[in-house]
Formats: sequence, structure tokens, C-alpha cells
Amino acid sequence: MTDAIAWGAQATLLERDDSGSDLDMHFKAVATAPLGVLVAQVAAMPPADRARMIIDRGPAGTIAIADIMALAGRADFPGA
Repeated sequence: MTDAIAWGAQATLLERDDSGSDLDMHFKAVATAPLGVLVAQVAAMPPADRARMIIDRGPAGTIAIADIMALAGRADFPGA
């Protein structure tokens, strides 16, 4: 991940809902905020809680937990 990140772009934090199955997961919206804010929010969570999260960037796609944590470790991360 060496590309410039649009930290201020709006994104939605989604939490996995256990009502789905292993093959058909359901998610519920938790928050909508700039990407940098959501990455900081997830990075501050206990590991068990953050494992249930993804960030939806709309047409740009989703960000899974491993990538969220990698973003939090970037030198240009606004929460660093």
C-alpha cells in the first residue's frame, strides 16, 4: 500500500452480524465518517471486536481488517 490514501473520503464502518451463515455473512452499518476516522476507531478496538469489522468505501470497494490495520500503521496515517 504505497499509493496515496484519501483519508478524508467518506466511508462506512460495517460490523458482521452473526445472523448470517459462514457462506452468507450479513453486515450492519455502525458509523459513517472520513476514512481516517474509521481506521483510527477500528485500530483502537480490542482485537476480538475489530475482527468483526470492515470498511466500505462504496465504488472503491471494501477494506478487511488486515488492510485496516496496515493503513493504521502507515507513516501518512492522520492518527499516527
